[in-house]
Amino acid sequence: MRYLFFLVAMAIMFVNAVGCSYLQSSPPNGKVSVQAVSWKLVKKLAEPNAGLSGHKVSILNPADKSVVASGTTDSTGIIEFDLPPGTYTLIGASDEPQSVHIQSGQTANFKLVVH
Repeated sequence: MRYLFFLVAMAIMFVNAVGCSYLQSSPPNGKVSVQAVSWKLVKKLAEPNAGLSGHKVSILNPADKSVVASGTTDSTGIIEFDLPPGTYTLIGASDEPQSVHIQSGQTANFKLVVH
């Protein structure tokens, strides 16, 4: 009887240990933050951070060029994306597409001056 109890207890502990490995969470996301600034507003208002609202920014999967995330800047000219760690292509933060590597828990910042 003790032997049977011991085997059942060991089996339960084994199942719990194996099951917990499936419950491990993935690493936290990172961020891409883009601020678009209007050069005309900077000159006119003498504000170095004159945000440009409505500027489109997209994040692509570099392997197949599919859109991972997309949006437009808010009234302050800022847009942020939460993304899993990895390498992406950023469209809209410069004249050319940019490769960006996102690390867990960190933010990649970009500033774009639109002339």
